[in-house]
Amino acid sequence: MPFLRQLADALAQLRSHHRRRLPFLTPAFERRRPRIAAEDYAARHTIEHTLDRKADLRRLAPLRPDAAERYEQLLRFELTGLREVVAALETTAGGRDLQECLAEAREEIARLEIEVEWCLAIREGWLASVGH
Repeated sequence: MPFLRQLADALAQLRSHHRRRLPFLTPAFERRRPRIAAEDYAARHTIEHTLDRKADLRRLAPLRPDAAERYEQLLRFELTGLREVVAALETTAGGRDLQECLAEAREEIARLEIEVEWCLAIREGWLASVGH
């Protein structure tokens, strides 16, 4: 019995070495999977960094005029991008999911417009305090 077990182990090892897949035989998507994963990680990291920076600027906006100015710039950039996305989506054919997405985007646009107004009020307050 030990001989048969040893023989089975040896065959299993030979089989595992032989079954190594050659990269050019794998489908294109599987070859790109590591690169796609790296791009996804980089995109998530960039988004997280931007959101952290945005939160920091919002917290500092009432205290520092430069943070309020930068926060307003960031909000306006986000608002412009979101409006462009909505305009592009409105020209596509879609069903209920698309309509729900558009409704959510419009709500986000309204929220961002309120944030921009808040930021403008803070900046005007800074300018008024400097003027006096």
